[in-house]
Amino acid sequence: MGALASCDFPLLNKWKDVVDANKVLGFIDAVLCAFAQIIFSDNSFSGLVLLIASFLVSPQVGIAGLWSAIVSVAFCKIVEAPPVVTRMGVHSFCSTLSGIIMGGLVFVDGIDVRFFIFFTLSSIFCTITVLACSHIFSTWNASALGLPFGFTTLVFMGAAQNMGFVSQSETIVAHAASNLSPQDILPWGSGEIIQAIYSGISELLGGTEWIIAALIGVALLMSSRIDFISAILGAAIGALTAMFFGVPNIPVLIGLYGYNGMLLMFVLNGRAFKITPKSYILNLILAGMTSILAAWMSVSFGLVGAVCTAFPFSIICCLMMIAAPNMDLEYRPAIYWGVPETVGKIKAKAEAENNA
Repeated sequence: MGALASCDFPLLNKWKDVVDANKVLGFIDAVLCAFAQIIFSDNSFSGLVLLIASFLVSPQVGIAGLWSAIVSVAFCKIVEAPPVVTRMGVHSFCSTLSGIIMGGLVFVDGIDVRFFIFFTLSSIFCTITVLACSHIFSTWNASALGLPFGFTTLVFMGAAQNMGFVSQSETIVAHAASNLSPQDILPWGSGEIIQAIYSGISELLGGTEWIIAALIGVALLMSSRIDFISAILGAAIGALTAMFFGVPNIPVLIGLYGYNGMLLMFVLNGRAFKITPKSYILNLILAGMTSILAAWMSVSFGLVGAVCTAFPFSIICCLMMIAAPNMDLEYRPAIYWGVPETVGKIKAKAEAENNA
């Protein structure tokens, strides 16, 4: 199986060639790609940077994410899911994300046997949901994106509360806010805006620190310069929209209104749709719209002690992909997705081969 990467990075394809000949290394590469697909890339080296960053958020977060990725890849191999897609991390990144986000919220007293059983079950559940959604959404030539991750987190966080793994009052807001000191809660100024933006980026891995955002930025630059710019713009638009409409300070400062805008820009800006002035402006508007959905969902989900995670960006992106035939925008289905710099080439090559 050839596993050429979709992005141009030194030694990456040589690494892919090497691991193709070794099942153990191939498994490791699939796990690294599960982390890389969090930023919609199959660059194993970017995945390694994100893996390291998750451990810097906290060892428990890193262990939960890594264990979830390992379980998901292993499950995909056992059920013989499409191997190339599994190798690229597409089937496993939602499980990895659910492990990362829940890893800092459950079993706050420490890791024990129940921790690994809990994340084994959540990872398998999430992977099955991914495979089911992949089949369903193929009807519309679309991708479910982060919907399986959001659904898994909703189910297992609710279960964790009832089982006593997490306090009934525990939420991502309460958890992440514990990292902020009282002096951080200030009227909006340039410092607070910058904090909201980098926290929106670091929230991708459940963190709030600038170093996490910086490492995510490094991982992005290793894969796609377009995605790097999209991350900053998406996080900024999401945060500024929340500020403009008066969302309370703490959720914005810890990034809860920035990361959905960032993820939306990853998907729509150069992947699902060709970049044009019209599509770019539309994507920025939709990035702001994720904050409207997040504000509503934070209230609605909060009633049952849950969090909206990646639902806002996933819902908007899925609607855009399904509506694509009725819009004057060049749509590229997920089967062609690499990084924005290569999607057009991959699509053109595939179409040429089909017409040959």
